[in-house]
Amino acid sequence: MSEALAYHTVVHALEAKAGWSADRRFAAAVAHAVDGHIAYKRYHAAGRERAREGIGEEGIKRLVRDFLETDINPAMVFLANVNRVESALRGYNVYNASANIAVRTNVALGDSSKRGVKRFTAERDLLTRADDPGPCRTATLTVISTVLEHVQSGGACLSRPTSVSHLAEILGRGYGVGADVARAIEDDWLAPLSLLPQKLGCHKRTLERSLREVDLTAQALRRADRMMRVAAGLFAGDSLTSIAADCGFSDTAHMSRSFRAACGMTPRMLVEIARDDTALDGATPRLPYRRPHAGMRPPSNFDQL
Repeated sequence: MSEALAYHTVVHALEAKAGWSADRRFAAAVAHAVDGHIAYKRYHAAGRERAREGIGEEGIKRLVRDFLETDINPAMVFLANVNRVESALRGYNVYNASANIAVRTNVALGDSSKRGVKRFTAERDLLTRADDPGPCRTATLTVISTVLEHVQSGGACLSRPTSVSHLAEILGRGYGVGADVARAIEDDWLAPLSLLPQKLGCHKRTLERSLREVDLTAQALRRADRMMRVAAGLFAGDSLTSIAADCGFSDTAHMSRSFRAACGMTPRMLVEIARDDTALDGATPRLPYRRPHAGMRPPSNFDQL
């Protein structure tokens, strides 16, 4: 296989003992909404370091849950907004089977716990010669256990961001340049990025410099916005063709490549899960993200990524 990978939230949580600034958290979440994986060696090294420090399971769990609340990768957007625990579990297993990760986890439901949250059993398959540090296992399983609890609670367990600009607000950066650009993009997501300076009342170089100072670009913010919109469209049952056009992709192949790069899965892999999730009892998706208006299409001079 090519370079082994790990999911970004788990890596960041294991690395975050020293603390992260709000700007760093925001920039990392935006970047990993469009590329949600980090080299496995970082994940493994962080796990070994936490093991040497003797950090307990509860400490690892708190870190992971904190980072999950600022994770806007489309895989997490999908898993956190299904209506049924079985759907979340299926999506998690599909991700593990599809993404190029070094340690694949397969989870199955067991008997319900006393708290009413369904228990699960997990098998971990190491596709690398490295060992499997305890903190790595704890962090990975905390992702799925928290997601299952969130789904079973009806979406009340995690405080989930509903848009890129909302994420900035959650992190206390609602009046920063990143949030300003994100809001401008969300207000007119099919407009060329070249219009942003005019909308924000500044020069192009000033805007680029301000974004660069917090490790952001307008392109990354738009890509993150697109990924959240695609996830919303999938839940709504829209066709892949209409989602691609309404979200500003040149075609469905372009959208699928971008989506797979973001989360290791293609939109088609999630369509069936979303369909089954809503069909069983007529449930509706909980995704509050604003969907594209019907009939809107990118202008001919739309900036392609």
